[in-house]
Order: sequence, then structure tokens, then C-alpha cells
Amino acid sequence: MSLKRSVDVMERNIKEDELKNKKNCTDLHIDDNENKIENKASDLEIKSKEASKTYEEEIRCLKLEIETGNKNFKEVEDANKKALTELNNVIEENKKQHEAQIEVLKAQHAEEMIKVNWKWKWKMIATKISVQEKNEKKHAIEIEEVRTKMEEVEDEYEYLLCQMKEKIECPVCMEIPRSGPVYVCPNGHFVCKKCKTGSCPTCRVAMGDGKSLLAVLVIENIDHECKYDYCEEVLGFDKLEDHEKQCKHRIVSCPHAVCREEISLSKLLDHLGKKTCAYDAVPQVIDNTSKSGQVRFSIKSELAVKDMTWKMSTFSYQDKSFAIFPTKSDDLYFFTMVMFDSDEVCSKYNIEMEVHEWQPTSKDSEISFKFCGSPCSIDEDKKELKYLGLTLNNRSMEKILKKSKDNSFSVSFSFFQK
Repeated sequence: MSLKRSVDVMERNIKEDELKNKKNCTDLHIDDNENKIENKASDLEIKSKEASKTYEEEIRCLKLEIETGNKNFKEVEDANKKALTELNNVIEENKKQHEAQIEVLKAQHAEEMIKVNWKWKWKMIATKISVQEKNEKKHAIEIEEVRTKMEEVEDEYEYLLCQMKEKIECPVCMEIPRSGPVYVCPNGHFVCKKCKTGSCPTCRVAMGDGKSLLAVLVIENIDHECKYDYCEEVLGFDKLEDHEKQCKHRIVSCPHAVCREEISLSKLLDHLGKKTCAYDAVPQVIDNTSKSGQVRFSIKSELAVKDMTWKMSTFSYQDKSFAIFPTKSDDLYFFTMVMFDSDEVCSKYNIEMEVHEWQPTSKDSEISFKFCGSPCSIDEDKKELKYLGLTLNNRSMEKILKKSKDNSFSVSFSFFQK
């Protein structure tokens, strides 16, 4: 920058000298002696040219020095930049190494902290386990003491219960009454209402009409065994009645019209399997896809016979067993489906039962009669079963039989779950 300023000053001096020389030349012309002026002017001009050459040479040298200086400055500047870049790279590398060392130290510190924490945690866990084991031992002792006391209380309760049951047990039928009134003689002996007579069966004194409220209270607060054979359920008084209505071992009548057997529901299929009252030893299974079936019957006697019975055909659908059987009474034909379950379960199903000719399906028949509704329960009164299905008069049945072979007819049925 200083070299450039010097060059500018020198150029300004050269211009000033030229102006002075021109002025001197002008003055010489003014002089009378023109030759002298011309000579001086010539000398001055020569000197001015020489000075100009000198100045130009100096300017050239200064420019060369400036160019050389700029070149050197740029080389120095590039070298400095390169050195600065290398220094930044070294700093960045050192920074990365430092950060890596810091991360390693952090990881080591974290591992050490984890080890320390785990040691502390294991100590805490061991302490807790020790305390818990002591508490568990203490609780186990307390539980054992409570269990022992409970067993003693239960034993006392069972003993008292047995004593009460023995006291209220009827000495005639040897059963515990299930409902009141329970009669008591003047000497305190109990007898159930169905076994009560004029005298006490225990002490033979006049029985009278005395009733024990305490005996009724005991009856209502003890467990009772289900009254049906094969059932091992023991229930409270408030649940006993509902259970016995639904008990799978309850006593039912064989649905066949001429059979007088009364049997446990759980043994009914075994009874029908003897093929005395039914055609099938094992119920035919109705699959969930078709939900339908068909059974064929024939009349071997004269149509004029007023009363006729057929064996039952048994089926199984969704693990529910049922039977279909026709009967004839007083010139009426009755077709009934009985499900071997409670009325509540039967109400969940709808059936469509159709009596028609001896044909593969009811659609192929010219004449058919249909019943829609729920199957009747095995718990229904046996005398009422025939009225709970499809009823046809003698004339309607004769139309079906005329279209069939050998006085045969079919009963088709389908299930529709509600």
C-alpha cells in the first residue's frame, strides 16, 4: 500500500516539473533573445525527458517491487491459510479424540456406576428378601395358628351341625325335613309333617299340635343333599329347590305312551338304548350344517284301529337329546318332539316339524302338514305330551297314506335356534 502511494507522489512531481518547464519555455519566448530561449527550452526539454525516463524507470521498478510484494504476500497468505487449515484440522482431530476419550470415560464411569448400583441394589434386595422371609415365616406361623383355630371351629361347627341334624331327623322316615312345620311332642321329640300321627314315635305320648320354630330355623340354615340318586351335590336351603328342578339326575317318565318307567334323566338314554321303547340304540346326530332330519313310520294294523303307538326315534343336536314319536288316540294322530332337558332350555330352540308322504323330502310331497314352535320338555306331564305338537284327524292322515306305499309316512324336522 505504501509503495503505491510513493508511485502516485512521483507521478504528481513529474507533472509539476513539466508544468514548470513549460512555464520557463514560455518565459524564454518572451525574452528578446529567441535563440537563447530555444536553447534553454531544448535543454530543459532534454532534462525533462531524462527526468521522465528516470521517473518511469523508478515507477517500473516500484511496480515490479509491488508485483513481487503482492506475489510474496499472496504466497504468504496462502501458506498462512494452509497452515490455518492444517491447524483447524489438528484442532478438530484433537477435539474428536478428546470427545472419544470423554465418551470412553463416561462409559467406564457408567459401568462402574452400574456395578455400584447393582451392588447396592443386590444389598437392598438381599435385605428385603431377608425381611420378607422373616415376615413370611411369621405370617406362616400366624396362618398355621389361624388354620388350626379354624379347623377347631369347623370341627366344633360340624359336631354341632351333626347334633342338630340328628335332633331334627324324623325318627320314622329317617330323613331331615326340608320345610316346616316340624312338629314337636311335649318331651321335645321332632317328627316331620308327613309322618305325624296322634302319638310321638319316640316316647309314645300324645303328639298334640306343637311346632318347633327352632327346627325350621335350623333347616333353613344347613346344607342339604340333593334328593336324587347319583347326584352328589350338597347345597344351601335357598339353592336346593332350583338345583333339583334342573338336576340331570332328576326323575322323569319315559315318553313312550305304553311305558310306565320312571327313571333318572341321566339314565334315560340307557333305558331307550334297550330298544324296547325306541328304534335306535344310540341317538342319530344332527349336524350343525343341515340342522334337519327325517324319520319314517308305517302302519301295520288296520286304519280303523282307534289307538296305536310307535316306538320313538332318538336324535342328538348340539349335545341335546330328543325324541320324535307319533301316537293315535280316538281317531286323532299326534306327533310330538320331546327334548330331554328343562323347559327353559327348550324355549331357546324353534323347530319345524312336517308330516308328509313317504318321499325323500317334504318338497317332493303333494300333501303335508306342518308344526312350528318349541320342542316340549321331558319335565312336562306325560299325559299332556301328545297335545304339545302336531295333531291330525283321521281323514287328513288317510290322504297322506293314500299317496304313500304300504301305509307309510314320514316326519321331517328342522332346528332354528333363537
